[in-house]
Amino acid sequence: MKRLVTFFIIQLIAFGFCHAQVEKQIKTEAVSKEEKKKLEDSTDGWKFGGIGGVTFNQAGFKNWAPGGTNSFSFLFNARLFADYKKKNHLLQMWGAAEYGIQFTKGDQYKVRKNADRWEIFAKYGYRIYKPLYFAVYSDIRSQFSKSYNYTNTAKYLISQFASPLIFEAAIGLDYTPNKYFSLFTSPLAAKVTYVANNTVAEENTYGNVYPSKIKKEFGAVLIATYKQDFWKQNISISSVFKAYKNYLRANADPFDGTLTRESKSHYRSNIDIDWQTTIGLKVNKFLSASVFMHMIWDNDITFPIEGTTSLKTSKLQFRDIIGVGLAYQTNWYKSKGQKAKSL
Repeated sequence: MKRLVTFFIIQLIAFGFCHAQVEKQIKTEAVSKEEKKKLEDSTDGWKFGGIGGVTFNQAGFKNWAPGGTNSFSFLFNARLFADYKKKNHLLQMWGAAEYGIQFTKGDQYKVRKNADRWEIFAKYGYRIYKPLYFAVYSDIRSQFSKSYNYTNTAKYLISQFASPLIFEAAIGLDYTPNKYFSLFTSPLAAKVTYVANNTVAEENTYGNVYPSKIKKEFGAVLIATYKQDFWKQNISISSVFKAYKNYLRANADPFDGTLTRESKSHYRSNIDIDWQTTIGLKVNKFLSASVFMHMIWDNDITFPIEGTTSLKTSKLQFRDIIGVGLAYQTNWYKSKGQKAKSL
């Protein structure tokens, strides 16, 4: 609970700080707000960039009275984006990936994976009135390799590539008042969760009811996106908040295995939330620090209740990664007929 409270406090401070900043002034001669807006609206070309790097962590102990375990870990992560805006057309795309491994001396399983995720997002909009766009989006995400639940005697497979594989798509309206913020809403959104591996599918952890490997959902979605750089790109903030409501009642209750149909109370609370925020601090061209926070509430991902055989419950999922390491961040733009230039 403390982590959740801390997470929301950091989110509110970050958003408040961001909105309090003044847009970077255009160099050369001063221009009015109207002229500046015309310049931004007439952008002819692409803007693209991202951040990527590796973070190391090492802990060593020798004759240390309080005790400790020697360990070494590293985390690879990357996030790239490409935006295009011309007249009434707006295209936004981004992809993110991370993979981390930890080596622990004296552990039965000396090598363990501590992070694994990839996601690809694309959204196209056609302006119908000032900052309002008619838009469509698609999103797909999964992981690279197998993940296990470890016990003192064995390890059990809980996920792998395409288990699960989640695909989303929607048609709706996108409100984009400036280049930093957008709010997408849709009453027509589809979500499909596919679990390819039989062992994982049999656990019914990701909303499917085995022998079916697919969980189909149809509902409404809201996506709020914020992205901005400060102080000559030495600080960057990127945050994506997503809420999804499923219209359909499931044929089996995800919490109570004795019910053949999802109860009305469980259906009403069936709202999924996914919130990711990354704060990057650039020390120099190759050295940086980053804070990544990820919160998930998924009604269909359930955990067994201890002492029962048929009852399960949803739980708030939260993780944070704080690291200092080697990284490279860049932002570019390309105008028609010109070579790409650094921002």
